[in-house]
Amino acid sequence: MEDWDESFEQQDTIKRGGRGVTTSVRRDREALKQQRLRQHIRVAEEEHVDDVGIHTDMDETDMYDSGHDEMDRIPLRQVKKGRGGRFVTGESSARSSKRFKDGEDDAWLITELVPGGPIDGSVIPSFNGHVAVGIWKGQMRSLLKCHTRSTDCKTLTRLYRQSTREVQHMIDASGLSHLPSMMFSHIDMPLICAFVERWQPDTSSFHMPFGEMTIMLHDVWHILRIPVEGQMVTSNKGSHFLQAICMMLLGFTRKELLSLHYRDGRVYASSVIEMCSTKGIAESEAIGWMWLMLGSTLFVDKSVDRIQAACLLEVHDGLNDVTGYSWGSAALAYLYRQLGIASRGDCGQITGCLTLLQAWIYEYFPCFRPQREGVPVGPDVPRARMWSSRSMEKSEDRLSTFRFRLDRLTAKEVMWMPYGPDVVSRTPRTTYTGWIRYRDVMEPYMPGRCLRQLGYVQTVPMSIIRPSKAIRPWTSSQYQVEVPDVIAVDIWRLFPDSSSLITSRYIPARISSACHESYISWYYRYSHPRVINDIYAPIQEVLTRFNNDFRVNRMANLCYNMVDVIKQLDKDESVKWAEQLAEVMSDWHLAR
Repeated sequence: MEDWDESFEQQDTIKRGGRGVTTSVRRDREALKQQRLRQHIRVAEEEHVDDVGIHTDMDETDMYDSGHDEMDRIPLRQVKKGRGGRFVTGESSARSSKRFKDGEDDAWLITELVPGGPIDGSVIPSFNGHVAVGIWKGQMRSLLKCHTRSTDCKTLTRLYRQSTREVQHMIDASGLSHLPSMMFSHIDMPLICAFVERWQPDTSSFHMPFGEMTIMLHDVWHILRIPVEGQMVTSNKGSHFLQAICMMLLGFTRKELLSLHYRDGRVYASSVIEMCSTKGIAESEAIGWMWLMLGSTLFVDKSVDRIQAACLLEVHDGLNDVTGYSWGSAALAYLYRQLGIASRGDCGQITGCLTLLQAWIYEYFPCFRPQREGVPVGPDVPRARMWSSRSMEKSEDRLSTFRFRLDRLTAKEVMWMPYGPDVVSRTPRTTYTGWIRYRDVMEPYMPGRCLRQLGYVQTVPMSIIRPSKAIRPWTSSQYQVEVPDVIAVDIWRLFPDSSSLITSRYIPARISSACHESYISWYYRYSHPRVINDIYAPIQEVLTRFNNDFRVNRMANLCYNMVDVIKQLDKDESVKWAEQLAEVMSDWHLAR
């Protein structure tokens, strides 16, 4: 097999990208590539135990299992070829029933009035498994561990700068080359934790004292500048196929891969970095860079030093089709799922694209922004670059303060339209209503629940979109959601002819925080709007700057109005005083 691989590599030294290569040669190359892949898969399927005694007959779920704890496992719908060539679920109904029975004592479902709300459990039926239930009783959760890959992102930036023009051109053509350089090097753990405590997975939204808010597709576009249109990221292969494509790209034998580089459906990041640093075949180097980038930015997991082999599925055949995927909706679906798992009472960590979450908080909540204003960026620059991400104090006192502040936040303190008006016309896909997906992770997306973020008066929303089956108990390792694959894809493809929020039915908001008179009373019946029970509320006041930003902004606006009035007076002294006041206010605004 090694001799055959060597002859393939010799053939593959022809110029990359098809330039100067005849059609017949390209066809021969593709045939050789497919033959090599089939050979690797056949070897993987035939070998159940390798020469060093490593068991390799893994279940498909291994691609999502971190090997550190069960909280990282994402349930899969296994599909196999059944009688007559039809595809059927790979598990029997008895096995499926048993899997769901593990979390089905129903204690996590609302059956009666819950202290602090909700009164009616039809909107957030899984609330009894939520961490906020414990907090209301005085059981304060410690800080979540927030997983990031800042070191790998710095390495990716270095590898890109050191690569050849040909490799850079391939990476740039993907439209994702900017992601490693804009990921936050520091995540504000207390701030992230405070918002996780308000995330309700049944509605895919944060429940604030004044209504629901969420991260939408237009937020992903403006903050990260990655495509939200395109095909869903749905590829999902078994462990044998994943091992085969890893062997083919990295150049290892099966024994080498499984003994040194591959564990629990993941490949060590150092192995991919080493391959990218060898300066071999340009296309392979670019594919390796993209693989590492996806696992270090958009789809971060809890494995610390490894990346999902599944991140290679969309790029292992080349980067020509990368731009055709909706990476924005995939990253959002994955983050929604991680927020849902982290909202369970016993969870101790969170993953996903936390830069997206933290930048979203900065955009909508001025009182939580860094001390210095963001650096202005152009209209085509990702807005995540606006914000500084210096190291912040990681204390439970800060988390307690954030909880207290959020419980007293008002709708007027929110910047509902941070990107300006007409976000719907600029990002039409943000009105999509249905399921968003990343492989076997499918989450409901319901923009009608957060109309104020689209520039409309908030009304009582329609019923929640329910999955086929869901278990969201206190124990996060039992968190499971099932949705038929076909439904999610079909609904996504129907947009915009259907599965779209019809904005013409809603009233444009003259005041951005406006809501219908019946909304708040409805909301307080079906939500848990405040996290802290008053008897457990902290005695200390909120940190000074949380109040200052809001109050001083109001004062500044009043002063600017006074300046306009004073300038209309025909007195030199008044005009001079107004100009000085305007200058002071302008300087203060820039300095803060």
